[in-house]
Amino acid sequence: MTMGLRYLLPVMALILGFQPAFAKSQHIQFVSTYLQPGTTRPDQNYLPEFLDHLTAVHLGPEFFGSVRDTLKPRQVLFDLADELFNFKDGSLLSNYQETIETLGTKYVDGYEKTLLAFYIADEPSDYGITRDSLELVIKALNKRFPGIPTYIIWDQNCFDNSPALDTKCGLAGQRGIPEGIDWVGFDWYLRRDPETDVSDFKAQIVATVERMKVVTDKPIVLVPDGTDEFLQKYSPTQRDSIMADRMKMFFDYAEKESRIIGLDNYAWANHRETLRGVDTYVIGTREYPVTKKALFDLTAKALR
Repeated sequence: MTMGLRYLLPVMALILGFQPAFAKSQHIQFVSTYLQPGTTRPDQNYLPEFLDHLTAVHLGPEFFGSVRDTLKPRQVLFDLADELFNFKDGSLLSNYQETIETLGTKYVDGYEKTLLAFYIADEPSDYGITRDSLELVIKALNKRFPGIPTYIIWDQNCFDNSPALDTKCGLAGQRGIPEGIDWVGFDWYLRRDPETDVSDFKAQIVATVERMKVVTDKPIVLVPDGTDEFLQKYSPTQRDSIMADRMKMFFDYAEKESRIIGLDNYAWANHRETLRGVDTYVIGTREYPVTKKALFDLTAKALR
């Protein structure tokens, strides 16, 4: 499909100088990124590529342990899901309390100040992780590490315990916002042609934030789409421009919505993924110069 000048010209404009529309926000506290999707053990150390520009990054325990002496305060979203849940059936591992204690003594103790939050689950309803299990983990973490926030991202609107979503989201009666959670968020990526982005953003992102504000009073985190996963039919140049435009939509909206405290980009590095039965190399933000510059410039305007 040929996009024409609509997306070729913005590429040059963005490269020459991306100009975010808003000034420093009073409610946005951080801009972070998932490191490499599908793993907490990245294939290389990508941190020097972005930690001078973003404020935090997702790290699993083992990789955190290898770089923790280089980190500044509040730079890490400490990923825990792989350590605590059985992803075959979503069950909480029976030794979760011992695991939390071991992670504390082996990795976290003495480095608590580097943690921004514990990221305890990603899209829990997709894996059958119940609200009861999440509450047990939150209680154990709060006891072992008082003062460090806990954080979850749901798939689309599956944080909502409404019976109307039981068919879509599963876990009837066991979804919903767990007691004790500190931050909440959702991912819902724009998957159609960019001509529909404005209407899709309102229907997906804005409407879901409004629903989240009804079901919880917790601070909200947005997840901008920083990969080309849903742009495979476009050229790399077109993908870069579309991704940068979408990034700006998320930041512009976050600036206006005071309940939003952070943006958590998905994702920085690349990974292989099966899309509609086809093995696909999904490219992250790091290899799209316009999108990367947009993310860095928008972060600077929002936080610094």
